[in-house]
Parts: sequence; structure tokens; C-alpha cells
Amino acid sequence: MGALPSILDPRSIIVLAGIMGLMMALVVFFMRRSYPPSIRGLGEWALAPLVAFVSTMLFAGRDFAPDFITIVVANFVLFQACILYYAGSQKFLLGRSDTRGWTVLNGFLALAMFWFSAIKPDFQARLLLVTLAVSALFFFHALLYMRHKGLVFGQRLMTGLLLVQSLVAALRFVSAVAGMAGSTLMDASWIQSLYISMYSFTVLLLSISVILMATDRVHTEFEYLASRDPLTGALNRRALLDACSDAFASGRRRVALLMLDLDHFKQVNDRFGHLMGDAVLREAVGRMQRALGDAGVLGRYGGEEFVVLLPDANKAEAMAVAARIKQAIDEPFAADSPMAVVGSMAVSIGVAANEDGRRVDDVLARADAALYRAKAMGRDQVMAAA
Repeated sequence: MGALPSILDPRSIIVLAGIMGLMMALVVFFMRRSYPPSIRGLGEWALAPLVAFVSTMLFAGRDFAPDFITIVVANFVLFQACILYYAGSQKFLLGRSDTRGWTVLNGFLALAMFWFSAIKPDFQARLLLVTLAVSALFFFHALLYMRHKGLVFGQRLMTGLLLVQSLVAALRFVSAVAGMAGSTLMDASWIQSLYISMYSFTVLLLSISVILMATDRVHTEFEYLASRDPLTGALNRRALLDACSDAFASGRRRVALLMLDLDHFKQVNDRFGHLMGDAVLREAVGRMQRALGDAGVLGRYGGEEFVVLLPDANKAEAMAVAARIKQAIDEPFAADSPMAVVGSMAVSIGVAANEDGRRVDDVLARADAALYRAKAMGRDQVMAAA
């Protein structure tokens, strides 16, 4: 195919890509300030399109500025922008990033660009190296998301974009192998314009994907915080009762509840202060969670009182779970623990199972009555509902 209309010439597309990248960099940068620090990767995602903007301005200077700037430096900066996108995704999904290998590769790529521009000029060789490296990086970036599958639209969009960009770069590589590369970056061939246009749209849509993923993560965290007790991390009372109601409303025939109360907890607050009491509560919840595992759901009912929902347990199984929890709570604090001065904890537990299709309020009341009997009989024991 012949040359494209001048409005679609490579230089114009490159400049447009740079402007779009700059705008998206500003959008992500200012939105980043409204997100909590727990949303990681936004710094790299805001910097990546800005670095990409710098690279496009360097590319656009081809034939007007020195080749070292418009070839060697431009390609180095472009690949570094792709690395920054990858680093942002690693931080977002993994909480950390490690792109040292890709950065080293970028250094070798820059040396090759210098060799094939200043020492032995060869546009096709440069194109082969750049498109192969870009295709590989985008593919590995897409693999990162495919290993962390999610139902979030932004994540699916990000994965699709990365795969498409990897495919387009690979197609450009194949065209160079087939001798369709042209002689310069500014050749207005269809494959050249497709490659550059795809890059332009990718910069825009990657930033949109980033915003969608970050917004969904914020919503998820807010929902989590809204359902959790801020001190212990267990479900709060509202979320706990909702979970119990859902379990009983589902028609399950095997549902049990445990009502737990830390014995003599007020004495801990009175003797050692509320900060120590808070630490003991958090430790107690941690032990309960470990003893409970995936068998049920733990929630803070109020003060030092907790409820465990066992959505698939009968009375005997619930008693066994209660015994495990009590054993975990009874373990003395380690000698080097700040809580060692407290000595140990004790817990009273009331157990009730859903029998004869009782309502959640009835079973909860029976578990509470069993807890009351356990405390009346000396505490530090498990008691089943009559």
C-alpha cells in the first residue's frame, strides 16, 4: 500500500500520542492524591505516561535533531516507560516491584541502538530489536494479570490491551523480518502507522484501566473496613449478624453458633491500662482465628464478647471447634512478649446448634444462655445449650 494521507503521517501520530500521554499522566497524578496509600503502584502509573510523553517528543524530532537523541535516547526512554507501567502493576498486585532485569535489558538495548545508528546504521536491525523487546515486555506484563485473575473490568481491559500491544509489536517484528519495515521511522506505511497508532491508544487506555482498577480497589477496601471491627479486625456486630441471618436464611440444616467471653478482662484494663487491654484483645482474636481456620466466621459482638458462626456444623462438631479455641486462648503469653505481665487469658464459651429449624435469634439466645451457665459454674469452660 502507498503512503497515507498527511494527517495520518507517523510524526503527527507520534505527537498526538505524546499529548495524550501527558494528559493521562496529569489525570493519574491528581487522582493519586485522593486515593489512600494502601493503593500501591499509582506513582509508577502516573510517571509512566509522562516518561512516554518525553520519548514521543524525542521521536518526533527525528531528522531535525541528532540521531543519538532521537534514536538511542528516545528508545531508551520509551522502553523505560513500559517498564514503569510493569512496575506499577507489580506493586498494585504484589505489593512490591522488581524490574531490574528489564532495566538491564534496556541498557543493552540502548547500546545496540547506538551501534546500529552511529557505528553501523541499520534501521531494520533497530526495529527488530525494539519490537522484540517491547513484545516480550508487554506479554510478560499481561501474564502478571493472568496469574491474578479477577472479575474487575479494569483488570480485564488491562490484560487485553497488553496482549494486543504485544501482538502488534510482534506483527511489526514479523514485517521487519519480511522486509516490509521501510527505511525510516517516518515512512507512512500501513504497518508503521498501525504500530504507532496502537501505541497511542494503548497509552490512553492503559491509564483508563489503571483508574478503573484503583477505584475498584478503593471500593473493596471501604467495604472491608465498613464490615470490620477497627480494633481487632474481626467482623463488626452488624456484619456478623448479617452473616448469621444469611446462613440461617439459606435453609442450611447444619448451623451452629458459639458465644465467647474473655474471663476477667476488666481486670486487665484496670491493672495494666486500656492499651494493654487492646493488645490482649487483638492477641485473643488472632488465636481464635488461627484455631478456627476456614471452619467459620468470627465477629466481635461487643466489648470482650465474640460470636463464631459455623455454617456447616452440628452440635458435636461445634463443641470440638470450641475446645480448639479454648485451648488456643489458654496458652500463656511468651516470656518475651509485652503481654507476659498479664500471664494468660481464659475464655468461657456457650455452644448452640440450629435444631428443628430455629431462627437465628433463638439459637443466639441459647448460646448466650449456655455462656451464662459456663460463667456461673466458674468460667474457663465450654458449655452446650440445654
